[in-house]
Amino acid sequence: MSDAGPKAYLLVIARVTDRGKMGAYAKALADSGLYAQHGGFYRFIGPAAVPLEDWPQGQSVVLAEFPNRAAAEAFWFSATYQNDVKPLRDGAGEFHVALFEGTA
Repeated sequence: MSDAGPKAYLLVIARVTDRGKMGAYAKALADSGLYAQHGGFYRFIGPAAVPLEDWPQGQSVVLAEFPNRAAAEAFWFSATYQNDVKPLRDGAGEFHVALFEGTA
């Protein structure tokens, strides 16, 4: 995996409404090994410990780190993720996803 460019962070803000579907999605994602294949790992997963300012009830965050933007995009746009894993979360809630670049 090339180290070209700044690190990339995949941020997901989610409100899960179907825990069963999310469980199947999470298991498929873990079983796929896609994060490791693209040099990614979770920095944080979970709900707010203390909502400090206007944090919507029930929202959780996933923050994953990748070596660079190309690696994060290779994960996100991979056929395995798009065709086999991501569809499992359809109807499981509301998801807002973005990539960020920078240093930690």
